[in-house]
Amino acid sequence: MTVAIREVSREEDFDNIVPMDWDAWQFPYNPQLKHFRPYFATRQEAIEWKIKQSKNSWNSRSPKKTWLMAVDTDTEEIIGSAVWEVNDKPDPYGEQTVATWHPEGSVEKEFAERFINGLWGFIGKRVKRPHMDLLSLVVNQSHRGRGTGKLLVRWGTDKADELGIETVISSLISARGMYERCGLGAIEIIPPDVVVPEPSQRWKELQDDDLSGWLMWRPIGHDYIEGADKAPWLE
Repeated sequence: MTVAIREVSREEDFDNIVPMDWDAWQFPYNPQLKHFRPYFATRQEAIEWKIKQSKNSWNSRSPKKTWLMAVDTDTEEIIGSAVWEVNDKPDPYGEQTVATWHPEGSVEKEFAERFINGLWGFIGKRVKRPHMDLLSLVVNQSHRGRGTGKLLVRWGTDKADELGIETVISSLISARGMYERCGLGAIEIIPPDVVVPEPSQRWKELQDDDLSGWLMWRPIGHDYIEGADKAPWLE
């Protein structure tokens, strides 16, 4: 099997990317994902919403954002996808998230906003320089362990080197090893900021998931070398 990394060039590609994306996130379970998307009763409802949202986002995209797909050239099946962005904003993570996908006044909305803004706040206190930012990465379950994820990540780190900027990734705990094999260093644990006084029962249920992550970093021009490279916010 030969895998090619291609840029998404037509919105119809999302009709194939999104079902693969939804299924892939079920294993290993991504505890963070439900805070970034609405709750749906069925797989089909979730996929239909995500297809519409993805097409709208792609059609109104910034030139600094790139949607990628990994394609098995023997079958033309889409087996992976990624979204990379050149983040060169003056305040890269300063914009507050409003979880409009959850009902107004719900515990889910309040929890999502606290978690997401805490996550961006943690990174924003550290990452100040322009960098390549991985917004999404997923590989079909049946095609894992064959280097597809590495190809999608290396596309971004190669682009970062070309532009002369660093690479920063907010990683799930379970994905740390894969990113390390792609040349990033695991710099700090990102602790979830979701502790509140007198939480409701529903809040406690949402807290039960391990929402921590790793702040991954790669310097300009070469893979991270432990003991030799130091993230700029630690200097």
